[in-house]
Amino acid sequence: MCKRQLLILCSIILLLFTSCFEFVEEISFNKDGSGSATLTLNLSKNKTKITSILLLDSINGYRVPSKNTIQKKIAEVVKKIKKTKGIHNVNSTLNLDEYIVAISCDFDTVDALNSVLIAFSSKKQGQAIKNRKHFTYNKTNKTFVRSHHFNIGREFQNTKMKDRKVFETATYTGVYRFQDFVKSCENKLARISKSKKAVMLRVKAQDIITNNQTIKNRIQLQN
Repeated sequence: MCKRQLLILCSIILLLFTSCFEFVEEISFNKDGSGSATLTLNLSKNKTKITSILLLDSINGYRVPSKNTIQKKIAEVVKKIKKTKGIHNVNSTLNLDEYIVAISCDFDTVDALNSVLIAFSSKKQGQAIKNRKHFTYNKTNKTFVRSHHFNIGREFQNTKMKDRKVFETATYTGVYRFQDFVKSCENKLARISKSKKAVMLRVKAQDIITNNQTIKNRIQLQN
């Protein structure tokens, strides 16, 4: 996704110019619609390259952040998330040996997750989330919808050509777990687990950017 939607963390990736990374979104639901969420940015496949880059002051005109700066940025993200109503137990882990960053929290409702996204979005994008919502969970109908309403392709076109290489082998993975059995899901790329209580979707970043694939999904649980 574009830099803004990755909660500052993707900005760090762009500064490091590594083209092989994975963004993982995991959400686990309770029957009442509350649950927990974890966002993970995994750069471990390029750790040797990143270690070398971190020794530089700048690259391709970008200032290379120090490890201390990266830690401070993540702390700022966590602090901002903690201020969101309906969000609890916010934690982060940063492995600077493998270059894996994860931020997790518990939520009362998925509306709280939407509020987190709004906090890191522009005014226009925030209003779009308020109007159409990225996440909805209907505990009566037992339906979960994962959507998005940003024109990622347009954001991508506004970046420099040399910066676009960061997305060549990048991937997005969404994992959604439930206490009820999954009846169906609309995204054709999504896979229901053998236990019937989880759905996974893995998409190449380039396919999302070019609108060849989507991370949107509607998951119906059994009554």
